[in-house]
Amino acid sequence: MDHPTVPATLPDADQVLLLGNGPLHGWGVLTHQISITGHLARETHGETARPCSVNYIGDETMNLASTEHWIGTHDLASYDAVVLVIGMNDAVRLTPLKSWEHDYRALLEHLTQRLKRSARIVVAGIQPVRSVTAFDHPLGALAEFHAGRMNKIVEDITDDFSAVTYFPLAAPAVEPGRPLGSSCMYNAWAKSIVTHLAPALDQVRAADPALRHSPGSTEFSWSGTRRLIEQAETGGSPELQRLAALAQETFGVDIAVVSLLDGDRLWYAMNTEQLPKSIPKDLAYCNTVVEQDDFLIVPDAQNDPRFKGNPFIDVTGMDFYAGHPLHSTTGETIGTFCVLNTTPRPQASVSPEALRMIALQAETELRRYENA
Repeated sequence: MDHPTVPATLPDADQVLLLGNGPLHGWGVLTHQISITGHLARETHGETARPCSVNYIGDETMNLASTEHWIGTHDLASYDAVVLVIGMNDAVRLTPLKSWEHDYRALLEHLTQRLKRSARIVVAGIQPVRSVTAFDHPLGALAEFHAGRMNKIVEDITDDFSAVTYFPLAAPAVEPGRPLGSSCMYNAWAKSIVTHLAPALDQVRAADPALRHSPGSTEFSWSGTRRLIEQAETGGSPELQRLAALAQETFGVDIAVVSLLDGDRLWYAMNTEQLPKSIPKDLAYCNTVVEQDDFLIVPDAQNDPRFKGNPFIDVTGMDFYAGHPLHSTTGETIGTFCVLNTTPRPQASVSPEALRMIALQAETELRRYENA
């Protein structure tokens, strides 16, 4: 639930980016300090005898096709190495192998172009699919077979990149009573990764001994964004939670939420136990609402040419959407009040005027967070 960065406390630290989904997301633990993010920082420090800062970009809803959107405008040039663990979503959804090969090669080319010349990329294969409790069934066996073919493609692709190292990711040692994940599980995975990461970082340090600089912290254009997303880690503003509950009951939908669009990201101001903390703006329905500054309803995204094939919507399954724009005190459109449902709904199921009345109350609450 916390910020997915474990910074080094000493200067001139190795800078590592974790990129992907699956085990990187940290199922079963509440803080990145004891997920792979934290364990990898400590294990790498122990192996190289140098401080190491680790930052994670991704989410369980991220798939290969959306990875470049998740990276967005993030400063990649500051990193010494990227650890890429991606593919569980694609394996269980049986992503066509030709698409997988094309998109994986394109991602490695994208990373190579934006990283500094000396940086290295460490690529992990997809873990055995049936090692995830939710997929330990006969259909999971089909996905596991498909993942094996996907891993072979990635291994072949990485041979074409001199700065890329591939290794298979073994099944985790599940701690009794903790099938979703535990600190022990993530520590074991971090130890496996560091056997490939530490030599890569040594090579980078030898080729580029200049002083390291950590990537810059996120800057927000609207003054209330930071406070609201920090509050979202513990549920969000009580007033926004009340309005979300009211909207869910009024419209009979799965989720109601306030989103804030800032920079290249969409940040959720509450309900982050059901939704990611943030997603790429380009993949969000809310981006259309903010751009047109008007109410939007999408009865069935899979049959809407604007959103059909959107990788984030495809993975989350949120096919129905209705959203109303929210404004700052200066009139700037800063986000939306929106409702979502996992099944399509009729156009008339959400009254624009009823949603507007709730959105205006949310807008009043948001303005309380603006700095003087």
